Amino acid sequence: MTRTLTLIYSTSTGHTEFVVDTLTLSLSKLIPDLRIVKQRAEMSTGEDLRKANLLLLACGSWNTNNVEGQLQPHMHELLMVRAADSELKGIPAAAIGLGDERYHFTARAAERLTEYLTGRQATLLLPTLKIINDPYDQTAKIEAWTKEFANAISKLPS
Repeated sequence: MTRTLTLIYSTSTGHTEFVVDTLTLSLSKLIPDLRIVKQRAEMSTGEDLRKANLLLLACGSWNTNNVEGQLQPHMHELLMVRAADSELKGIPAAAIGLGDERYHFTARAAERLTEYLTGRQATLLLPTLKIINDPYDQTAKIEAWTKEFANAISKLPS
């Protein structure tokens, strides 16, 4: 049975998309038969979350309404408005949060994504990946986490 990973992300600067693309490339080599559906948060619905076979959420931290450490606005709109009542019980999931060390609440999006998933009873496969500052020189870190993610996926029952 081919597994499908629904990877929902939001990006404004391209940093999250770089991380997601690095992960996707690495994951496709580690699990060649894994189908990866990559979609932007602004194009996603609560149904996309609920029907996921495997779920990965990724976004950066924002200072929305002058409040530090919020989800990127498109991810916030998806998770806190359109999918606020989504039940994810038992869905294997993971998250990636990005941030900038210049802010007090660095990479708080990682915590907010994790809280969303656990609050809806998704099954976290491993600790959330936090990327601090520009991700372009952090491919080794992304690939190491991706390897752990692939191992966790391979241990799931068919």
